[in-house]
Amino acid sequence: MKLAVISFTEQGNQLNRRLTRGLLESGEGAEGYILNRFYNSDYEQAGLLAVNGSLKEWTREQFETADGLVFIGAAGIAVRLIAPFVKDKMTDPAVVVMDEKGQFAIPLLSGHVGGANDLAQMLETVTGAVPVITTATDVRQKFAVDVFAKKQGLKLTDREAAKKISADFLEGVPVGFFSDYPVEGEIPDGFVLEETRMRNLWITSRKQVSPGEGSVLRLVPKNLVLGIGCRKGTGKEVIQRKVKEVFEKENLDENGILAVVSIDLKKEEPGLVSYAEESGVGFWTYGAATLAQVPGEYTKSTFVAATTGVDNVCERAAMAAVLSLGGGHLVVKKQGSDGVTVAIAERNWKVKI
Repeated sequence: MKLAVISFTEQGNQLNRRLTRGLLESGEGAEGYILNRFYNSDYEQAGLLAVNGSLKEWTREQFETADGLVFIGAAGIAVRLIAPFVKDKMTDPAVVVMDEKGQFAIPLLSGHVGGANDLAQMLETVTGAVPVITTATDVRQKFAVDVFAKKQGLKLTDREAAKKISADFLEGVPVGFFSDYPVEGEIPDGFVLEETRMRNLWITSRKQVSPGEGSVLRLVPKNLVLGIGCRKGTGKEVIQRKVKEVFEKENLDENGILAVVSIDLKKEEPGLVSYAEESGVGFWTYGAATLAQVPGEYTKSTFVAATTGVDNVCERAAMAAVLSLGGGHLVVKKQGSDGVTVAIAERNWKVKI
């Protein structure tokens, strides 16, 4: 995590120095800040930074760039500073407040998804502070959908449905559990395996699933690799349209895309590069010789072979990627139009509880 620690008193500054050093030694990215009026050569040598501008601007900047904020001081100070910038539990950073003696670490914001509860427990390891956890599922040791999704690397597709499932767990109402992938470990108490209930959780890459009469919350793993070939100069919008068309046709969720892959001849193709960047996924390329060695039967094209040196780009590139990730299989063979070809491979993956 990229962490920012700030203190407001001399005693708090001493804790800040100890805490920042401990976080760095444990492998976390941490920066400690103190008010400019306290700053001196000792703090500079300790690696602490001075807040020269307003605390409001400092907080704004950290909300935009840090994964977690630690305020050493009164909880009221932290609440007032973060209030203008709080937007969404899915995107807000973790915020924890500690007293200046380091006795307690209290998560204030983004306890689950943002990781504030985990951060408070990390601070306990470094300083001995007691984590004061207030989220109901943690207090009652019940399953929390958002925590589970974060740890598994799954995309929550419906936040309201997630809230209702967490409420069911707190109230002791059974929830159906379905998975299109192997499950390693015991499912948490409160789930019933592959039995439809009023509400159900389904781990899937599919866009539409149906267990029967109950509602479904889909959790989508990022395990689909998108192989793309295209004519030179093909625009991002054309690629987006073709990818969407294929995913709709094959009942697959674009949230499951892990990476876009192609031949190295396309490594600087503007449309492909822009599409991957806008989608927030990796863009990997392979040489023709590497693609030619990928095992399996693929849709051959003499034109593609003549122009790229290999008989198929999209299928072979997708398979090259999943094989490099530990194995997988082709789920959608080459589909093409408007100068774009698309294939989809799925890496081997399992739910580890």
